[in-house]
Amino acid sequence: WLDESIIQDITPKLLGDWPNTYTYTKALSEYLIQEEKGNLNIAIIRPSIVGASWHEPFPGWIDSFNGTSGIFVAAGKGILRTVIANNEAVADMIPVDVAINLTLAAGWYTAVHRPKNMLVYNCTTGGINPFFWGEMEQYVMSTFKRNPLEQAFRTPNTHLTSNYLINQYWITVSHKAPAIL
Repeated sequence: WLDESIIQDITPKLLGDWPNTYTYTKALSEYLIQEEKGNLNIAIIRPSIVGASWHEPFPGWIDSFNGTSGIFVAAGKGILRTVIANNEAVADMIPVDVAINLTLAAGWYTAVHRPKNMLVYNCTTGGINPFFWGEMEQYVMSTFKRNPLEQAFRTPNTHLTSNYLINQYWITVSHKAPAIL
């Protein structure tokens, strides 16, 4: 209901030190839960990027193409040819079944032990087993070349780069030019 220019003006002030609205609203939600929980026993699970399953219901299972799953499938189909990303940044992904198992275990523990303080579980791997976006590019591409997806548009060949000009080059050569043709 606010005018877009007002939203653009107040957003940086609201965010403060938060890097984006996503992390800011997650923090607001946690604060609200902490303030309003009353006598309820609460646990919060903070998964990093949730990806395909590790084991359950079977390896590689996904139920949507949101987030990185959609990017990987688009790359595997040969549709997505370039992504702007920092190859040295940690690709902190957690399998969905690991996040769900932690949620079930935390729910059980909270119900049985009824801790006085709200428990917060960070469900991540980047701190103990870092995997970088540059490595992700290599693994994803080699996986799709060994196990191609059905009805691929082109051979998978996605480039990850942090360079804006290189990304624009690949967009022009691999996305726009074929679209025009």
